[in-house]
Amino acid sequence: MEAKQQYQWLYRHRHLLRIFAAILLIVFALGVYLLVYMTGGIKFVYSHSMYVPILLSGFLFGMTGGVLFGLFAGFVLGPFMPIDVVTGEMQLTANWLYRTGFFVLIGFLSGAASQMTRSYVERLKWASEHDLVTQLPNRNALIGRLSKIDEDKPSSSLLLLVVIFLENEMELRSSFGEAVVEEVVRQIPQRVVSAVQIESPVYRINSAQVSVLLEIDEQEQDALLDRLVDAFRTPFSINGIPIHIDVRMGYAICSRDMDSPEDCLRKAEEALAVAVERVQDKVAYKPVFRSVKQDNLAIIGSLKDALGDGQLSMHYQPKVDIRSGEVHGVEALMRWSHPELGNIPPGTFIPRAEQSTLISLVTDFALEQSMRQLAQWKKCGIDIAVAINISSRNLLQPGFADLILRLLQEYELDGASIELEVTEGALMMDMAHTIHELATLSNAKIIISVDDFGTGYSSLQYLHLLPISIIKIDQCFVRDLPAEKGAVNIVEAAVTLAHKMGMKVIAEGVEHRAAYDFLQSAGCDMAQGYLLSKPLAAEEFERWYQACGGRYAHSGQA
Repeated sequence: MEAKQQYQWLYRHRHLLRIFAAILLIVFALGVYLLVYMTGGIKFVYSHSMYVPILLSGFLFGMTGGVLFGLFAGFVLGPFMPIDVVTGEMQLTANWLYRTGFFVLIGFLSGAASQMTRSYVERLKWASEHDLVTQLPNRNALIGRLSKIDEDKPSSSLLLLVVIFLENEMELRSSFGEAVVEEVVRQIPQRVVSAVQIESPVYRINSAQVSVLLEIDEQEQDALLDRLVDAFRTPFSINGIPIHIDVRMGYAICSRDMDSPEDCLRKAEEALAVAVERVQDKVAYKPVFRSVKQDNLAIIGSLKDALGDGQLSMHYQPKVDIRSGEVHGVEALMRWSHPELGNIPPGTFIPRAEQSTLISLVTDFALEQSMRQLAQWKKCGIDIAVAINISSRNLLQPGFADLILRLLQEYELDGASIELEVTEGALMMDMAHTIHELATLSNAKIIISVDDFGTGYSSLQYLHLLPISIIKIDQCFVRDLPAEKGAVNIVEAAVTLAHKMGMKVIAEGVEHRAAYDFLQSAGCDMAQGYLLSKPLAAEEFERWYQACGGRYAHSGQA
């Protein structure tokens, strides 16, 4: 940091320093004159000392400075400098003119070399601060601009840093090629300026992100951001083809006395990450974002070790046949007992794991633990099915179906004792591959169910193509039954649809008797929730199952 400050000081005072250097060089040349004269004249070797200020002049002032100083040096050691001070013999005109010409040549070459070097350094500096394809200033340039905020004169206006993410950049790149993405980025500055009506450079901070730093009045902020969002809803025209760009924005207020430029940019990028996660057009930075992200990253960083250290375990929540009260099966739910943080809720680490490569390890753990437990229960006379949640990434994982079939064989289980719960969103990803994987599993008599039905994508058009046996109505529709009339209509429609397609329906999140009775009257097949039982450790479930004889007594008590 100290070296950077010294460089900035030198750059700010460069004109004064050049004047000072020119004076020193002239004094240097005059000193050489005195040295030559005092040592006896030009015939001695001391005249070569003049090459030093000539080379320096070319280095400091370029070709023009080198040539002018070469002329000056030639004149200093020219017509007024005798060959021998003792005898008073003077130089021939041809001699000092030749020497002057040689001095000029040296000054010119020194200056040329200096200018070439300086030009190359400037080119490197430009390249370090610009995107070479689009010519836009880059992340380094933005950091440099932010570093000068505290040098600007005090102002009552806000410094708003907006980071804009081209969400479908990968789709554009794969569909149209690199050139189309670059052309879109080239068009962004004009669109931004027309929207915000402020002349401010647009920085390309990575392949899919650009940023703009705006100085605005506080009351203008919301309207300006709305205009910026609207500006990207108009398609980009590339070779006459309209191209739609999905855009998310994160923004932060940059303080003039902020800790560092990097901190300001990081705030805007953290807000952008939240905007992408929440699928919102724009999000303002809040301090809580950082702590949440840090906690999530720390938790996920500990997850792999937790799998090997026995911190993770499976709990099981009963699923009951509504008509008979018979315990039809259980859903396997993961629990994490952290040695320092205590119990970490699944909602904290499972969604984050699903976005990472760790989800394969997590699902493998759940499959193996659940099947091992199921095999032990069957030996004890507890003959039920176990439902295990799987992710969209699992269905796309090569050999996933083979893994499940291998585990079934290893634990000597029938496929019908396993139920795989797949979210609606997972069904929408690579439909052809999903159908193939689920068909392979269904052929082994494994039950396939759709989890959280009604909350995700519209999968109705695909239900008849998939080997689905059960749909699971999400608890958000069940919790307020039968008081919530909208939920009543959705549940009744889901039950009717499923039965007409030969599927069964299970409602999760059943917490009170009124909901249970309504579901029974609506023809729902199964129920799951705290009214029946909370998720239990394997040993607790065994005691619960044996105590109720494998049948829910319809008493409203778990």
